[in-house]
Amino acid sequence: MVKDQGITLKILQPTFEQQFEFEQIYQEAYEQAIEDEFMTEEQMFEWVKEKNFWNDEDEAKVEGLKKDIERLKVEIFNARNNESLRERIRLYIRAGEKQLIECVSKKNSFYENTCEAIASAEKSFAFIKNCTFLGNELYKFDTVSCDTVWYLYCSEILNETKIRELARNEPWRTLWLLNASNAIKLFNNNSRDLSLDQRAILIWSKTYDNIYESMECPNDDVIDDDDMIDGWFIIQRQKRDKQRAESEFDANTKNEKIKNSSEIFVMANSKKDVQRIDNMNDIGGKIVKKQREELIKQNSGASQNEFQDEKIKLNSQSQQMFKEKFRR
Repeated sequence: MVKDQGITLKILQPTFEQQFEFEQIYQEAYEQAIEDEFMTEEQMFEWVKEKNFWNDEDEAKVEGLKKDIERLKVEIFNARNNESLRERIRLYIRAGEKQLIECVSKKNSFYENTCEAIASAEKSFAFIKNCTFLGNELYKFDTVSCDTVWYLYCSEILNETKIRELARNEPWRTLWLLNASNAIKLFNNNSRDLSLDQRAILIWSKTYDNIYESMECPNDDVIDDDDMIDGWFIIQRQKRDKQRAESEFDANTKNEKIKNSSEIFVMANSKKDVQRIDNMNDIGGKIVKKQREELIKQNSGASQNEFQDEKIKLNSQSQQMFKEKFRR
């Protein structure tokens, strides 16, 4: 329901037949925009880079902010029992998210003039024109404009924070559990598609089911905190990625001598491979890798014996040999 100028309008979700029609409208509008020589999203992005409105440094900043936010969410989960530290980290997360939104907004500011944006707008207005009702009749948009109804409709869509809160709390949680046993029907859409809010709450309800069923299920304080449970998600994903990488490595390494070595060098064919291989290192391995990289930056001709970890290992071996000598 949306209200404007004393008029209450009901916006229903499209039927599956209408969805198909709207997809056709999108495709036709996209093809027409191509004919009218509008740029595609990919072309627009290349143009923006050529004009230096957006460059590789901006792209790197976006990726860096995403990684920083992920790291902070892991840190806030690890600080779950330290309230002062936890809340300080939360402030950094919000600041990082604000910067990320500003950067992405800058990148997307040219999107509205692309073929994809024009086609999406045509599809959206077709939806509003064919699914907005005054009482039981299709609305004629004689008092409230189509643009206004679309704006009001979008403003009513719940954000992710609210959806997550609804999905894990009563009364929805009980309704969700009853639906699982076929005791009730959650939505009565009368052959119409699910709304964005309905889709989102179903996805998050299933996500919370998976959390509760996990062998490493965190306590309720973590589950009820979006930042901390996001950190838990990231940790679980990292564990899976590490286990998968190790399994693939074991499957592809037949030589037991190599497999059981303390250090193994693996060739990477892409940035994704680099990340996957790096994730196979434990914390100690990552510390050693970072120390070696720092030394190489300072002295590109450094030999293996100059690495700090090698010095420690050689010193330990020397001490052991000394002890063995006097035991005889």
